[in-house]
Formats: sequence, structure tokens, C-alpha cells
Amino acid sequence: MVYWLEGEGEAAAPICEFFGSRELTQALACAEDRRRQGHRHVSISTELEDHVGPPGVSAVEGGRTPDGEVYEWSKAGRAGKVRRR
Repeated sequence: MVYWLEGEGEAAAPICEFFGSRELTQALACAEDRRRQGHRHVSISTELEDHVGPPGVSAVEGGRTPDGEVYEWSKAGRAGKVRRR
């Protein structure tokens, strides 16, 4: 769903346009178009019904993801010098 304000000041009214969960590209284009038209408070809100687990990697054991890929990301590593592989 893309939300934006239509109008000025206290007369501004919230407007929205619905998009399906597989229409992210169209929703992003709509939001960009509304911003270019000068609308304020343009935002996207979504509820992904296909999303089953938490975003990102759900488990890392022995440095590998459940599908066997090597996983080395760490927040500590992002703040300091670049690590070489």
C-alpha cells in the first residue's frame, strides 16, 4: 500500500493506493511518482503474506546457513576495518 497526503495544511487528506504482495516494483514506482508530483509524507506499508520466517538468516551453525552456504557477516566486522576473504 502506498500512502501520501493530498492537499495543503489542515486541508491535507490521506490517500492510499493498494498493491498486491507481488507488486513491489509497481508500488515503488507509484511512491516515486507521488514524490515527483510534490506530495508529502509518501510511504509504503506492506504485509507480506508469503513471508514465513524472520528476515535474513534464521540460523547459523558452524559458520554455515541451513542450506550449507558460508556465513561470515557480523555487526562488529562492519564497524571496523574491511575484512579480507
